[in-house]
Amino acid sequence: MTRTKRRENLAGLMNELVLAAEADIPRAIAEDSARATVRGLGLDLASVPTTQTRRRAEAYFRAVLRRQVVCRRTAPRATARLVVASVVADLQSAGRDGREIWSELERGWCDRIPVDVLEEYRLRLCG
Repeated sequence: MTRTKRRENLAGLMNELVLAAEADIPRAIAEDSARATVRGLGLDLASVPTTQTRRRAEAYFRAVLRRQVVCRRTAPRATARLVVASVVADLQSAGRDGREIWSELERGWCDRIPVDVLEEYRLRLCG
């Protein structure tokens, strides 16, 4: 992916998504996910994305990224982060506050998620 300014075109959006993902996920997996997104949605990388196209592309990229990380099993820390992020998002959608979410993570996930990943979320949720 070439580096372009944000929102300038879909190539820039894909690059932005790859760069954001590579903090937790190997770059090769993020790049594969971006390519699959372009193919799956039939995107023209030179076009300027509408708000709807941007949302669709971001959601599709995240779905492909999750699938790739979980199926490849080459990035266990990334898998753990995806699991915790999904649990947190679901509990937030259910109206749980940060401390309630942390309590749920502590009870149900502490034996399956690396300590530093849990600590990162504890700080985010409980301040």
